[in-house]
Amino acid sequence: AGESYAVSIRLDQISPNFWAYLDVSRYMGQELSVASDPHMEITFKEADTMDIPDLYRELYRPQVHFTTKNGWTNDPNGLIFLDGKYHIFFQHNPCEPRWGNMHWGHAVSTDLIHWEETDIALFPDESGAMFSGSAIADERNLLGLQEGDLPTVLLFYTATNPFSQHLAYSTDGLKTVRKMGYPIIPHIVDANRDPKVVFCEEWDAYALVLYMTGNTYAFFKSMDLLYWDKVQELTVGSENECPDLFPITADDGNRKWVFMGANNRYVVGDMRHDGFHPTQETKSLHYGKSAYAGQTFSGLPDGRIVRIDWDRWHINTPRINGQMSFPVELTLKQIDGIYSLCALPIREIESIYDESLVCEDVVLEAGVKKAIPLSPTPYLIKIEAEFSSPKQLTFTLFGRKIVCDTGKNTVTFSKGATPLSLGSNKLDLVVISDQCSLELYMDGGKYYVGTVDDNAYCDYNLPYLEMVADEDLCIRRVEAHSLKSIWNK
Repeated sequence: AGESYAVSIRLDQISPNFWAYLDVSRYMGQELSVASDPHMEITFKEADTMDIPDLYRELYRPQVHFTTKNGWTNDPNGLIFLDGKYHIFFQHNPCEPRWGNMHWGHAVSTDLIHWEETDIALFPDESGAMFSGSAIADERNLLGLQEGDLPTVLLFYTATNPFSQHLAYSTDGLKTVRKMGYPIIPHIVDANRDPKVVFCEEWDAYALVLYMTGNTYAFFKSMDLLYWDKVQELTVGSENECPDLFPITADDGNRKWVFMGANNRYVVGDMRHDGFHPTQETKSLHYGKSAYAGQTFSGLPDGRIVRIDWDRWHINTPRINGQMSFPVELTLKQIDGIYSLCALPIREIESIYDESLVCEDVVLEAGVKKAIPLSPTPYLIKIEAEFSSPKQLTFTLFGRKIVCDTGKNTVTFSKGATPLSLGSNKLDLVVISDQCSLELYMDGGKYYVGTVDDNAYCDYNLPYLEMVADEDLCIRRVEAHSLKSIWNK
């Protein structure tokens, strides 16, 4: 006898447009009984690998963003650096390219750019679906599970029957994962979920922050990573789900803590013996609705803070749905007494530069369009300019317009707008374009917006960056770096 494995999947035996690959390797040596409700004749095929034609080269498949091979992807989970490798887990439905049947998918990278999808780590079971959570290395071997030189990795996750917090672990560098089999924090209220765990030096203990209900989160404290005492509750307006918590050293040398919710609104504060104390008002890092449920990596060297979001994706593709944002490095800058998070693409992006074009002192005459030819491929674009008076500039990248209005201090594209800067007379714009997504970073990353929708398709029939201004203007520098596919080793 083994654990049951029940999934929901729309079946069409006669004319299927999607093949689901279900990993049943953990049942080796056992007899499987498979049933459908209602009854339907079903054809099964046995395979050792996913036999997907033109994998990673399908229509609209992102080329510089992580996507799963097959099925649905949402929240990044358990981001951790261990023994020279970066691990990302993610909410995953292997049965269909839509939400449901939540598993923890798993991918590994040596450079944060190229990812290799590996075996599913957590499967639904009698405790429910496997909802979001985080990972941390048991560096002190508090659980006494370590078997070799590598520390045990602990995966904290939410199971849904009822909503409660559970623990799984790996003693072999995340090649295999085992569940503890019981909740470490039983159900408290509603759909309490998404535990984020981090070591807190101020406590000399571990902190766990958990979404509770409404706009409320709870902080817990543990000395042993198993037993958790509630410390406080925190309410953050316009926020729910998927908390993130991390310490960061600001550019003025002060150590601060940042709490973030799923919508990328964040609170800067201090951790004291009685909990987290906000020291300023809530601010927004990301504008728009695409980037959601982000998480920072645990265990990164040199104090780097790298975060990945789920880009909510509703592009009509037959095989996949959902992509991860391009990884960003976070820094904290103190400006006029206020701390601001800044997000910029990780420096490793330079490893996939292909062809680079740099133009300096580009003169634009009022109303006259000037175009820079590009290749039909993803790009990183950097634009720098200075203004003596308010101007409006329009950049058209693969047919998609980005309007920078320095008078209104806004950048408008797709269906949304975001601030352009904190008030300087400079334009500092970074753009990453992929098959059907755009990510913009303004003013050194103080403002960040990404979108994945019908208005973000890159039309490679229009392979150019076109620029036009409403008044005469000299753009100081334009960089255009074509990007190699992350799926090409």
